[in-house]
Amino acid sequence: MLETQWHRSWLPQRFPLVYVEYLASAPWNRRLLENPPYLIGVGRALLLFTRQRSVELGYGGRVGLHALPGAEAFYRRYDMPDYGSDPDKDGLVYFEYAALTL
Repeated sequence: MLETQWHRSWLPQRFPLVYVEYLASAPWNRRLLENPPYLIGVGRALLLFTRQRSVELGYGGRVGLHALPGAEAFYRRYDMPDYGSDPDKDGLVYFEYAALTL
């Protein structure tokens, strides 16, 4: 589920961004439960969709989210910058893509 209007960047400029409220992979796509996964690349495709939607809205590709501990490595693998834990979100780590450079 994406929030497209009410969230701002953690950067000092407070740019608008698309916020990923909830993103989950079906159990048959999790390597921990099904190896090899039934479908590969679903999480990456969803993350790319959020960047595309951000561009369409004029936000430049900016995307932010708080990750569950088991998903942090996924976002790091796709070079999503880690801004540290957020005490307002039970210590979940906040990740944010900056604007795309074209």
